[in-house]
Amino acid sequence: MAVVAALAVPVAAGASGPARRDQRPAQAAAYTEAVDAVDNEFDPKTVRVEPGTTVMWTNRGRSPHNIVASRKGQDFGAPFGVKTTAFAPGDEYEFTFSQPGTYAYYCTLHGTATTGMRGTVIVGAEEADGAQVKTAAPTRSGTIRVPGDLPTIQDAVDAAKPGAMVLVAPGVYHEGVTVTPAHRNIVIRGESRSGTILDGQFSDAPGLENGIKVLADGVAVENMTARNYTVNGFFWTGVDGYRGSYLSAIRNGDYGIYAFDSVNGQFDHSYGAGSPDAGFYIGQCTKCNALIVDSEAEWNGVGYSGTNAGGNLVIARSSWHDNRAGIVPNSGTGEADPPQRAATIVGNTVFHNNNEQSAASGLALLADGDGIVVYGGQDNLVTRNRVFDQKVAGIAVVVAPEKIVEPANPRAQNFDATGNKVIGNSVVGSLYDLVLVASIDDPTDTGDNCFSGNTYSTSLPAGLQDLVPCGKAASPAYAADLAAFAAQVFVTRPAPPDYKVAALPAPPTLPDMLRAKTAKARPATDEPSIRLAVKTIKVPPAPLP
Repeated sequence: MAVVAALAVPVAAGASGPARRDQRPAQAAAYTEAVDAVDNEFDPKTVRVEPGTTVMWTNRGRSPHNIVASRKGQDFGAPFGVKTTAFAPGDEYEFTFSQPGTYAYYCTLHGTATTGMRGTVIVGAEEADGAQVKTAAPTRSGTIRVPGDLPTIQDAVDAAKPGAMVLVAPGVYHEGVTVTPAHRNIVIRGESRSGTILDGQFSDAPGLENGIKVLADGVAVENMTARNYTVNGFFWTGVDGYRGSYLSAIRNGDYGIYAFDSVNGQFDHSYGAGSPDAGFYIGQCTKCNALIVDSEAEWNGVGYSGTNAGGNLVIARSSWHDNRAGIVPNSGTGEADPPQRAATIVGNTVFHNNNEQSAASGLALLADGDGIVVYGGQDNLVTRNRVFDQKVAGIAVVVAPEKIVEPANPRAQNFDATGNKVIGNSVVGSLYDLVLVASIDDPTDTGDNCFSGNTYSTSLPAGLQDLVPCGKAASPAYAADLAAFAAQVFVTRPAPPDYKVAALPAPPTLPDMLRAKTAKARPATDEPSIRLAVKTIKVPPAPLP
């Protein structure tokens, strides 16, 4: 407990994101049912109450959500629902159900009326009928051209039979596209990566928060740009099989390119910039079987963030620079199945992730100035990466002190970092090139983490690679320097700019998909489709000045 207290002292107001409220307000007896909104589901999904009951929803995730009635004309007896702007992490919403009935609702950011993040309140003796919304059956196969055949991307997606391709001409499309399960295995492709643009215009209208939201298996999205969405640029949730290739996600309000609760996927040749959370994100999958490769992230809160994600998850041959933090696999209770585990981070170039001119939220404020951080994860391999010019840590393996960071969250728990291997990296020019703090409760606990074959100059504690070498017993002299760790993490930093106005650089010259207008459609049914020989990947050369 003394260690926890010592860590807690330096925590500055505002350093850990928005303040969270208690689980219940003072008049707790008035609320007989509670629902948590976590990323990305309502827990429980269905509640049964008596007339006159007030239900309290609390956002206990790391992302904003909203609550919207699933069916038009559904009579709640009073205005129902809460907008995204009023339901950020830590916020609450309450509603009193006065009449018997079945009341269906969903989050437009992370689901639809029929699938994804949705819930039901059953009042009285009603059965849970009528909670589903029927959708029209798809009608077209082959290639559907936008706007040649149908005027909008959403119209074309709604018409697409499984296996069809939606081919989108250059232009700016002010729409949010949702792919429901009836349209599995379709391909959505732009004719020009920089010319086929989905622009959300920062609208928070229901359905316009994401550029493309996919709830169907096997969907590939290729060769286009999504910008100015209040939540995500490109988003897959709850799917088996996904691919995002030659995508650019710029200035979106949560994540750029994002897969949640999804398996068997790949992001390649893609670019994420200007998101306050992460440019790339893969979360909540214990056997992800996923790959991020040949991609770039800059000017985000975090280049890559992955909560509770691992199991044949590889992040390779990509560039992560000028974010607040570079690559941050992490554990947390805002998503299911913690802790994070078994990812491979190999052959990446990670530098200049000290950018306090970028937007930032949540984890980005804690990891500010770090290159690669395994935050409360287990059994990860960090190998043959080039990391340089980090204000705090080059490569760090650290505990996730969630109880300190989110003290008002009743789900919070600390996650030790265990079984991670850091081998053969080039790490220079950081305050601490290598860092290990495996446990809050015991500074002498190495957590069976090890460091070997790295080129480095400084570490915390000093001489780290000699203290915890891979393949040998750890030295009994190992002791984490908790005070130095806390002094770098729990500090007051300048308030980040709003993502809508942060001064992003112009995107680099980015390649188009080859033969975008004519290449055959290939659904995401065999991902990851790029087969990496991980053992042959070398430390990348230093970038040219």
